Amino acid sequence: MWMRDFKRTEDEAVTNVANGVPANFQATTQRIPAMYYITQEKWTGTVTPKLILEAGFSFDKLDYNVRYQNGQTQAPFSPLWYSDVLLQDTGKNLRYNVGTMQQIYNFERYVVQGGGFYVTGPHQIKFGIQDSWGPAYQKTFMNGDLYAIEANGVPTSVSAYDTPVYNKPRLNADLGLYLTDTWKIKRLTITPGIRWDYLSNQIDRESAPAGRFVPARSFSAITCSTYKGISCFKDWAPRLGLVYDLFGNHKTALKAGVGKYETPLVSNNLQAFNPMFVTFQSRAWTNTTCTGPSCYPLDDQIGPAPAGAFGTLSPRSLDPNYHREYNMQYSVGVQKQIRNGVTLNFNWIRRDDYQQELIANQSVPSSAWTPYSITNPLDGTPIRMYNLAPSFRGLTAALYQTNAPRSLRANSYNGFETSLAGRLPHGAFIFAGWTIDRELARQCDQTAGTGNQLNDPNSLRYCDWYGDLHQELGQIASIPYRNEFKIQANLPLWYKFEISASLYSDPVYNTNFTLNYPPYGVTNAEPIFAGAQQGFKEVYWTLTSGTRYPANCNCPTPSAVVDPGLAQGAETIMLVAPGSRLTPQLNQLDIALRRAFVIRDRYTIKAESQIFNVLNANTVYSEAQTLTTSVTPFLKGGIGGVPTAILNPRMVRLVVQFKF
Repeated sequence: MWMRDFKRTEDEAVTNVANGVPANFQATTQRIPAMYYITQEKWTGTVTPKLILEAGFSFDKLDYNVRYQNGQTQAPFSPLWYSDVLLQDTGKNLRYNVGTMQQIYNFERYVVQGGGFYVTGPHQIKFGIQDSWGPAYQKTFMNGDLYAIEANGVPTSVSAYDTPVYNKPRLNADLGLYLTDTWKIKRLTITPGIRWDYLSNQIDRESAPAGRFVPARSFSAITCSTYKGISCFKDWAPRLGLVYDLFGNHKTALKAGVGKYETPLVSNNLQAFNPMFVTFQSRAWTNTTCTGPSCYPLDDQIGPAPAGAFGTLSPRSLDPNYHREYNMQYSVGVQKQIRNGVTLNFNWIRRDDYQQELIANQSVPSSAWTPYSITNPLDGTPIRMYNLAPSFRGLTAALYQTNAPRSLRANSYNGFETSLAGRLPHGAFIFAGWTIDRELARQCDQTAGTGNQLNDPNSLRYCDWYGDLHQELGQIASIPYRNEFKIQANLPLWYKFEISASLYSDPVYNTNFTLNYPPYGVTNAEPIFAGAQQGFKEVYWTLTSGTRYPANCNCPTPSAVVDPGLAQGAETIMLVAPGSRLTPQLNQLDIALRRAFVIRDRYTIKAESQIFNVLNANTVYSEAQTLTTSVTPFLKGGIGGVPTAILNPRMVRLVVQFKF
């Protein structure tokens, strides 16, 4: 099979408000060329009555570019390159001139697989091999190598970037060899299995010309021989499944399973060691004579760079015994056939993560931090902050990467699932499922973040959702279980019409919790388990040495400076415990009506009408959760932050499909 996929994205003015809403069409980006190429081949052969073999190959060519609108890309260091830059007005939330940074992607993925089945007596043996490889290159560049920033037309600052950047990760091998045997002993079916995984990836040789703020750069390839432990992972993953026919009538089955699963990696384990990366720094824009969208910063109007080498990778070493992250999955369940075509299931599922990444800054010991007490502006309770001693400020980080012990970093998911699936007479179908689950996380290893790269004890506040470690820095009560419900049904009507409906109820997912503890710049995301979308409302407070208490705070010194000794950079703290405030339940109903028309047994026309969000729910998906000048919205029982996304309104979609 060969497929060419023409693809485009909606205009950025509708779907993307990064760096402000585009004030005009020229301030948007476009995706070109809008096409992908995919080819797949598969062969299956019966060698003997007991042996079946199969093999397959696929190739994905996914090249595309995110570019300015036509004619907006300027030659580097030309007069227009300096002037035709993205201008963001933070007061008006508008963007002018051009879109966000431009990126060119070159992604190729080759995949091969082969295997077979061998049946003999009570044994069914399955074996096989899987492998994939290919480059995932990315080039990033922009006019002027900066974003200019104004506030209500007045120049304030620039975000200076280290572009152009040529990033060249490559997957050499993602190889898996597996063997399983399904063995039946009377009513018991045992399925043991073993998998051997080999991962090899690298950063190819990279070079980029000089930019406005960085010199020309050239770096040698980075492989598993450059840093022992960075790649070339070799791991065994055993698995076991059990099924027991409880009454011997094939209608009630008890099930249990346990297995080890390696965390999928392509190149993210290498990026921390890649000397070619996109970064930026904020600098003052000192233009005092120009205002409005026609302004752009000249070199002599850009303030000095902050201390430290810009665009240079911090020194980093790696534990030579560094291991690939993995998780263990456990399940126990029962399956019951109520009647022909109708099945009831109940399952318990648990997942635990192991060998997560820990990055320590060896330049800053724990003795470098001094405690300081501030007041929670929401409820007046004390918060212990930590300030970095002056002698340790601005030191070059010496980073060391290893695996965190579960005593300091852990993640676990527990879920209880029940479902009913049935195929009813006349082609009707129904499915109903209910899940109750929660995820617990512990991240008390003070891993160095991408921001200040410090082993920051301020990150220990609410760091343990299990309720064991550092509770004196933020007590966490028991994390609540949340529930998700879904029911789907399809019913044939008269004259070959069909109607289907879906009712969905789920805690709204809060994207702040895609990481264990995002305010501190964690470099690796924890696995996002299905159903772990707990929907926590939080309140964040970003502090600098000049931050003042809100005038209406519940504190003894309204409008006073919070922590004048905070000089290590901005700190972001959570003011309410995770799980203490929950998002509302999203309830959504969708309905569809369809009919297929067959013409001369050769042509089929399918017409369908779909109504999305019949109830016209306007549930808030996400909201601004950062405390600014007033505590009123964030008090217990308050309205919360300003909504930033809500469920799409009721919409009707008409579909016509023609098959021949």
